[in-house]
Amino acid sequence: MMNLLVTLDSGYIYPLCTMLRSLADNNRKECINLYVAHSSLTEQDFRQIKFALGNSDSEVYPIKLDDSLFESAPTKSRITKETYYRIFAPLYLPESVERILYIDPDTVILNSLHSFYSADFGDNLIIGAKHFDGLINVWNKSRLTMTKSKHYINAGVMLMNIEKMRGFVTAEKIYKCIKYNYPRLFLADQDAINILFDGKIGTFSEYLINLDERCFKRLLHSMSIEEALEFAQRCTMIVHFNGKEKPWNSYYGGNLNGFFDMYSKPVLIKETRCLDAGA
Repeated sequence: MMNLLVTLDSGYIYPLCTMLRSLADNNRKECINLYVAHSSLTEQDFRQIKFALGNSDSEVYPIKLDDSLFESAPTKSRITKETYYRIFAPLYLPESVERILYIDPDTVILNSLHSFYSADFGDNLIIGAKHFDGLINVWNKSRLTMTKSKHYINAGVMLMNIEKMRGFVTAEKIYKCIKYNYPRLFLADQDAINILFDGKIGTFSEYLINLDERCFKRLLHSMSIEEALEFAQRCTMIVHFNGKEKPWNSYYGGNLNGFFDMYSKPVLIKETRCLDAGA
């Protein structure tokens, strides 16, 4: 059984359904509980979500979040109430949920998620993929005063230890963090998550759970584009189309949009072998 969490508005139904098609096709042996946190999705939106999951062994649980939950939340131009949906997950998910995989809708699942979903948390509350390497990682940690975690992570894909997070996160703690750090939260809640959980963040290879265009270009230093695409198809679990350019737009200029195109139409994709490896 696998718990997944997505948060979105109706503008992201199309990419979400594409992601869900890829999820169902490449995780056929998994029983999936999909929790959808939202404030404005319609019954039609949820019909599309269920249709995208097809005949997979899955259940969809809508979680409509009332604005009153965030009435004390500091909000400004780049910090909206929707910003809090990921951080607040331990406070609104059912008590029966002990771990969950949060995943952005602008992703595609290429292989089984089992090895990542079943990863050992150790003392960590979150497991994700590093967002930057080298000096940029050092700079991000410095500007956010992160002194304990080795890496600043991308919050678009996170395995969350909900059971332990419930005793660690409170609404007051979240509000205080964002209010105090607002001037340096260039990436909104992603920055806040890295601050809140500093020292409680584990990492998993970005080539396996968060392959974006920047990461893909690093593969091209040691292999041809054909070899890199074959590696992604065979080994990568999650491709992430982060940033402003999205593969459903005509001006997308990356190399990974073919994976999105495979699942944006109702076609069957042959199952691929998963490389079970963590970092």
